[in-house]
Amino acid sequence: MNTMNLRNGILTIVSFISTILFPWPFTAFFVLTAAFFEPLVPLAVGLFADALYYTPYSGVWPTATISGLALSVIAGLVRRQLRTGTMR
Repeated sequence: MNTMNLRNGILTIVSFISTILFPWPFTAFFVLTAAFFEPLVPLAVGLFADALYYTPYSGVWPTATISGLALSVIAGLVRRQLRTGTMR
């Protein structure tokens, strides 16, 4: 197994586990770290957090999912720019 794939898998799993075990700043740190390598991890963790901590009448907008989507879009754009070498 490639070490990069192993690292990406471990970061993804740690991001999901931190959603359950740690306060949100630790989860945000792990998700930001994982977003450098896998841009869709923030969206997946946001969906997971909203599904896990859903309470009726808590609000209209799924804030973790929207935040994860925004971070995924930003990470994808930055990764694309870095990959093509067009960032100045």
